[in-house]
Amino acid sequence: METTTGHPTIEGVKTRRAGLHHILVDLETAISAAAAGREDPWADQVRVALARLSDAFTEHVEQTEGPDGLFDQVRRRAPRLDAHCRRLTDEHRQIATRLAGAAAALDDDTASAREAVLKLLALMSRHRQRGADLVYEAYEVDLGGSD
Repeated sequence: METTTGHPTIEGVKTRRAGLHHILVDLETAISAAAAGREDPWADQVRVALARLSDAFTEHVEQTEGPDGLFDQVRRRAPRLDAHCRRLTDEHRQIATRLAGAAAALDDDTASAREAVLKLLALMSRHRQRGADLVYEAYEVDLGGSD
């Protein structure tokens, strides 16, 4: 495969991946903050972080699944990776459901909301790893930790 350093697709993926990483860290920071005696401000902070994640995730789905998005480009470059792209697309639906569930859990107790967000974060972490694997398989580029 040809060298992809500086490849526009890869550079865009790296940029979006880094931004999403920061949003995920902010969400984890929000849910781990003390909530006892300040449940409403805590829930508001988590709600804002979830909204930012929802916006970034919507953009992620558009950039990967949309016309000439990452998945179309990967399929053209490496048709053998079609099943991998379909799996990631299926995960997008699961993540969207978990995002909505986490937001709804904020109307419940703090423990339920934290658990819902932790499950969402775990699912997103696995999804990000599978996405990095896909990019490596297609472009031979390691996206790394994206700090």
